[in-house]
Amino acid sequence: MPSKSGRKGYRGETQVVEILKDLGFAAERAWGSDGRAMNTFSDIDVKATKGDLTLLIQVKRRKKIADYLNFKNADLVMVRQDRKPWVWIVKNKVMEKILCKLNSE
Repeated sequence: MPSKSGRKGYRGETQVVEILKDLGFAAERAWGSDGRAMNTFSDIDVKATKGDLTLLIQVKRRKKIADYLNFKNADLVMVRQDRKPWVWIVKNKVMEKILCKLNSE
């Protein structure tokens, strides 16, 4: 029987697949949360394609995230670790608009 956190992670991955399908993507969850089951990297949980756009997604569900990552009035938060690339954290509604706009072009 999977652990409580494993079940929570599975639910998060299936929710992400459904969100992407609602946006018109062909989305699939990697068996066992291991992207190698989809011929990609082991840390990939979900793969979604729409036209020539492919998204390789790692899904994280947390009880609480760091306060500086919480949105107040911003649409996105950008964070960077020293000597690492920028990471963008975007509100779901904003990302949906971006993906829909990309699809219409």
